[in-house]
Amino acid sequence: MKHTILFAGHMIDKEDRKEPRFSASKEMLVRTEILKQLIKEKERETEVLIGIAGGACGGDILFHELCKEIGIKSEIYLAYPVEEFKKQSVSFAGKTWEMRFDRLINKLPVHILPLERSKITENDAWVAVNLWMLDCAFQTKEKKITLIALWDMKKGDGNGGTAHMIDIAKNKGARIDIVNINEI
Repeated sequence: MKHTILFAGHMIDKEDRKEPRFSASKEMLVRTEILKQLIKEKERETEVLIGIAGGACGGDILFHELCKEIGIKSEIYLAYPVEEFKKQSVSFAGKTWEMRFDRLINKLPVHILPLERSKITENDAWVAVNLWMLDCAFQTKEKKITLIALWDMKKGDGNGGTAHMIDIAKNKGARIDIVNINEI
């Protein structure tokens, strides 16, 4: 039997972000909180755990690194081909995040949003990838899903994002564990 841990969470803030959410200075604190959630899942579940998340700088990369660290296999789901995704969701945070992304891309299974789903507007790509990850998580016959969400408890900046993933995961019956970034 399998239990899927789905992750959704905020990226490291861009320098010009008007309302700070996940500043680079919070990285180690966020890492600790995500690790606590993963350990809680390992203690709570007897099934094989599988992690699913995107690959953006910040929460996604931390999630995959921590899964590897504690022995949970994980897979990366991207809205765009690797280089385009990296340009949009990683590079702005600097070379260190790029290197961490590259290391994960070279070691983990990577899934790119299927072509028929990628023929959508840029704003809707993030909605599509959330729905796709959730669909993939629920394809197992056990349908045991936990969503760990690194969230500021606010509606997102655009379509898709963490708030959207929480809503759709709740509607499908996933267990939701929120790491409130405002409390870190």
